[in-house]
Amino acid sequence: MKGLCVYVDGGKGHYVPAKAVKEELDAMGVECALEEFFDYLDIRWMGRINKGFWRTMLRMPAIERHVSKHNDSDSNGMEMAVRFANRHCMRMLMANLDEFRPDFVFATHPYAGTILSEMFSYAGIAIPVYYFATDVFSAPVASICDKLRRFLISTEEGLETVRKMGQPAHTLMLAPFPLQKSVASVRSLDKAGTRKKLELDPDLFTLQINLGGEGLGSLYLLESLIRHDVPMQIVIIGGMEKAMMKRIDSIVEKSREGSVRVYNRGFVSNVDEYLAASDIIAGRAGINTIVEAMYAHRPFLITELVYTVIPSADYVVKHKVGWNCSGERKESVDIVLGYAKDPSRLAELDGNFDSIPIEYSAARLARMVVDDAIAAHDERM
Repeated sequence: MKGLCVYVDGGKGHYVPAKAVKEELDAMGVECALEEFFDYLDIRWMGRINKGFWRTMLRMPAIERHVSKHNDSDSNGMEMAVRFANRHCMRMLMANLDEFRPDFVFATHPYAGTILSEMFSYAGIAIPVYYFATDVFSAPVASICDKLRRFLISTEEGLETVRKMGQPAHTLMLAPFPLQKSVASVRSLDKAGTRKKLELDPDLFTLQINLGGEGLGSLYLLESLIRHDVPMQIVIIGGMEKAMMKRIDSIVEKSREGSVRVYNRGFVSNVDEYLAASDIIAGRAGINTIVEAMYAHRPFLITELVYTVIPSADYVVKHKVGWNCSGERKESVDIVLGYAKDPSRLAELDGNFDSIPIEYSAARLARMVVDDAIAAHDERM
């Protein structure tokens, strides 16, 4: 059996789940390719525009929420994209299928899930497409497609939401969230011991500020906490441009004489260790980071919010495993200061994580897809 995992390059939110499932398919002996959607259809110029627009929006969260809400209420954009793909990308699709013809496609972005399933249908190609909703608690209108074999989502709330949006009920499946391998072992790590390994103080309250794959988050919380000078250590991680890295390094240098220790670690591969070392995770509400924090039993403080993650913020607040301080900057500072002064209060939150009914497993998700793809093949025989 052969599989094709397709994502869209725009942060890590779509890439990480696709890569996690691809790795599990490899381990199962399923021959699998991992492709970026715009590269796969040889429309890289469109991918560059898409990524550039998204990065611009990330710098202006309030505007992004307004623009994305407007776009999400209109399905005409996806209909136009499907027509464009059928007309201009079919030759490249067929060439790719001649070289590597998968028995199924696993997609983590609406473009990949909807457009590829529509292209297969238009061309009369019987390849089942599985779309995994990376937003977990909801999905954009563009992802709703009756040509999908299965629409996979990790929460009952999300499943009910997309059913009401019009996704055919027979396509819906509750599915595990595909944790990346570097996070799956986090629960077995000792907090103090991991801090020592990362050259941090084993006994000092630790805040992780996660700037995400794009490294475009706000530094307001960092600068405010340094001014308050309450003893703590702050670890900053995320992919960063040179300008952002230089700005943070300047802040770190100015903080050396105070009680707040700041460590700028940039992009890291040992995500599990930094999760284990932290008391609280703060930053832009990227869905991977939020779900990983919930898995690790680390409360998440949302400082900035993009449109697609609004339901995630509601979920975090509902289950009392974090705080939505988007638009409430002072509140975010007060929350961190309160726990830094009395870290023992964190124990009150720990039990709340057990109430979250999400299954975490890239291996079980991969197995679910393969088993259903086999069933789809048998149905055609």
